[in-house]
Amino acid sequence: MRDLRICFVGDSYINGSGDERCLGWIGRLCERRFNRRIRLTFYDLGIRGATTDEIRGRWKRECLSRFPDGADNRVVLQFGINDVAKIVGSGRRVEEDESVKNAEAIAGEAAGSYPTLWVGLPPANVACSPMHPSEGMEIEFSQDTAVALNRRFIASATKLGVRYLDIQTPLLADQFYMASLTRGDQMHCDGSGYAIIADLVDKWDAWSSWFED
Repeated sequence: MRDLRICFVGDSYINGSGDERCLGWIGRLCERRFNRRIRLTFYDLGIRGATTDEIRGRWKRECLSRFPDGADNRVVLQFGINDVAKIVGSGRRVEEDESVKNAEAIAGEAAGSYPTLWVGLPPANVACSPMHPSEGMEIEFSQDTAVALNRRFIASATKLGVRYLDIQTPLLADQFYMASLTRGDQMHCDGSGYAIIADLVDKWDAWSSWFED
């Protein structure tokens, strides 16, 4: 039986924060692919609030500790939305050029070691902005900054030869997804929104091909 191990690396959207079923999109996605021909193990390596700076410093050792020799080890990436957050009184958490530099370092190294897919950052939740993720902190989001970073990430993925799924563009046009942003924890979408993301990834040929080998 094929021993397929997948590390999902990223932030709160990998973690599924705000989902009342605690599945997020990765739990729903892997549930759909579960069968008795593949021994599928997936690892949620999403940390709420993590920026690309932080993910760059941890992703490799976290994956290595979960990838045994001889297994079919793979990586799915998603990050960036926390980079564009602006802390009131301090400014943007990670500037755009630095976000791109971090993203290219992560995606390039991951793809050099494992089959790797890159899922783009979602829309910014401007409907619930400003937000108060912790006591004494207020953050604001701009859709324009999220859209700009998504464009840069698409270009980076093309340069690196890493398959990238732009989920932001279809989600911005999806009224049901955008409404889900107001029903979660006032920072993320609720379960219905994560289900929409799971649908987009599940229909992606790059993801589907992992289960046809």
